[in-house]
Amino acid sequence: MEHGEKVTEVDLLVLGGLVVTGANGPVYSPGYVAVKNDVVVDVGKEKPSGYTAQKTIDASGMIILPGLVSTHDHMYGVLAHGIPVKSQLNDFWDFLKNFWWPYVEDRLDKNLIEAAVQYSVCERLKTGTTCVADILEAPNALPNVLETEARLVESLGLRAVLSFEATERISPENGVQGLEENKRFIEKMNTRPGLVKGMHCIHTTFTCSPEFIRRCRAEADMTGAGIHIHFEEGSFETQQSLKNYGKYPAQLYEELGFWRSDVLASQCVKTTSDELDILAKYDVKISHQPLSNGEVGGGIAPVPEMLQRGLTVCLGTDGFIVDMFEVMRNTWLIHKAAKENTGVMPAETVFKMATENGAKTLGYRGGRIEKGYKADLVLLHNKFPTPVTPENVVTQVVVYASGSWVDTVVVDGKVVVEKGRLATGNEANIRRNCLKAAEKLWEGL
Repeated sequence: MEHGEKVTEVDLLVLGGLVVTGANGPVYSPGYVAVKNDVVVDVGKEKPSGYTAQKTIDASGMIILPGLVSTHDHMYGVLAHGIPVKSQLNDFWDFLKNFWWPYVEDRLDKNLIEAAVQYSVCERLKTGTTCVADILEAPNALPNVLETEARLVESLGLRAVLSFEATERISPENGVQGLEENKRFIEKMNTRPGLVKGMHCIHTTFTCSPEFIRRCRAEADMTGAGIHIHFEEGSFETQQSLKNYGKYPAQLYEELGFWRSDVLASQCVKTTSDELDILAKYDVKISHQPLSNGEVGGGIAPVPEMLQRGLTVCLGTDGFIVDMFEVMRNTWLIHKAAKENTGVMPAETVFKMATENGAKTLGYRGGRIEKGYKADLVLLHNKFPTPVTPENVVTQVVVYASGSWVDTVVVDGKVVVEKGRLATGNEANIRRNCLKAAEKLWEGL
């Protein structure tokens, strides 16, 4: 700010840290960030003059990052962490049919979901995630369960795009209930400002009929909201699509007129080269989950090939873990191993996937610390044992940082985590309620 300019009042001023404006943007060391209402109004080097602030944060010794974005999550999934499994699960279909569907999804009710969501929001905020695209899979908890989730998410201060997984797995009637849940929720969220928006969602080509898929597409065209799907998480979907329709899943969706640039396809582990060409043709967005793909034995998604085609790829936790820093690190690692090439997946690419690409995919101006962008910030303690410089900070963060180093989190201009503690709720009570809910879910297993 030029000397002699009038004093400008802002809501928040963050001073003294090393500011990473984006994956390939300028780095200010030391730098500052000024926030008014819900957006960044200024960012620069050293200490600014001409500002007064309602709240000032001394970020000396910290690294200031854009908030991380998880574009594929299942926050209810925390209730299944450590759950006893009676038999060996051998593949993805086995995982779904003999474990996840009967013992987790189908047993969820609103009380269990409420406890799980509160805990999951708390842990995501505390580890630097400021926005999630969450899919609720609870066919026996309908209707109006998304409103329950939205109320909790917004009260704790997390930005979110929520959807219910509509599927005909239980019955065609239950599938329609799921479609109606999303449509009703989207329309309600579109009438009000706030941190939460809605999205359409269906499961897969092996749990949804062509007519059902077409109906979802038509409803999304009417509401203007996008569609979130699971896509080729394992070889089972490909096998079933070829068996039932004589086409690969991407070809089937294309025949149904489903693909648009508003589709978010998560997983994409077994997607073939020809299918990737189809996704690129329609500018479909991709969410990559390297850790959960390992959990279910799905494989390693062809992310380098996606990027070569210009596809927008972002990252997600899939509810398997909380820490997006772990997701970044593993994204950086596994593709190098798969390709036997250390030049694959540079840190800047991974960081962009976890920030700017995620925000773009979810439809808001975020993922960077720039004037006019949403004020979603993460202040990370510098616990690195080696020098952190403007030249290496992105690599240091992607490869070596941890969500446990997070000190402060700002979402929409408001401090929601301070000194490593949730500022918007009682952590002890939230954890206690989650534990009780998990114990209830596990009863009789």
